[in-house]
Amino acid sequence: MPQMSPKIHFHDDKKLKNINPETIKLWNKYKIDMSLRELSDRTVSGYKNDLEQWFIYIYDNQGNQCITDLDEDDVSEFLYFCKQSGNNSRRMKRRMASISAFYKFLQKKRIIKENPMMFIDRPKKDIDVFKQTFLTKAQVDLMRTKLEENGDLMLQTYALFSLSTMARVHAVANLKWEQVDFDQIVCNDVLEKEGKHVTLYFSQEVKELLVKLQKYYVDNSINNNGYVFCNKSTGEPMSTGTFDMWCKKIGEMIGVPTLHCHDFRHSEATLLKNAGMSLEDVSGLLNHESTDVTKKFYLKKDSTKVQANKDKFEI
Repeated sequence: MPQMSPKIHFHDDKKLKNINPETIKLWNKYKIDMSLRELSDRTVSGYKNDLEQWFIYIYDNQGNQCITDLDEDDVSEFLYFCKQSGNNSRRMKRRMASISAFYKFLQKKRIIKENPMMFIDRPKKDIDVFKQTFLTKAQVDLMRTKLEENGDLMLQTYALFSLSTMARVHAVANLKWEQVDFDQIVCNDVLEKEGKHVTLYFSQEVKELLVKLQKYYVDNSINNNGYVFCNKSTGEPMSTGTFDMWCKKIGEMIGVPTLHCHDFRHSEATLLKNAGMSLEDVSGLLNHESTDVTKKFYLKKDSTKVQANKDKFEI
């Protein structure tokens, strides 16, 4: 598994109150823009964390200037500090993306003419790589057995819901009961990548698990604040970090230590395609714009079928 970057402790409420007022005005405009675009709470939180850390660095080291007065050298200085403090390439890319997106917004509003990030290259080396794991039908069957034996209803429901719907992890994390249509066996108006609202389709097996989970909340007087998957203590939506830990736990159960959240998505896509579903239908369920992405990144050839076909022509 990839190594996480060490955390840099920037946050300081007192300093945030004294950040350049013009920077704060622009930041507030950007928050309104993100809200209108209906970005997920997780995405907005990520931008907030990255940008407020940047603001505090400017306050401490660059005379508390307004961000519109900075050039690429000023921004590079902050990024260099983060790199020297231990941020890996993946973390650096996220910081750079957050800053660049903010500057792009300011460009769009004609507040600045140039985005300083245009002149700063993204890191190319040392990128964390997740091993892409395609679960076989036998591994999925084993997972069902192990989850049943484990007895954790929420864990079981999460895994089989993610597999069945092929939903991205952020969509699962923010799913609410009001979006679940038990009669049609779908989840409606689910916020997905790039602000798209999609329909998720789940199986009868998952329907039965969702009914049990809903009853579990009621029987145990758990206030879930309307979320399908919630922290039982706080009622807040489950974090994607928790889902990552759950996947690791499930992976250990079935001997697949590299298992992570996105594996459910392309595993089910491959299983459906190999079972005979058309590429177009699989792509539609994944909510891809075209079948090209589906073919390139989400499907693994069924080697047993390839071998069987080869055997027919073996000399």
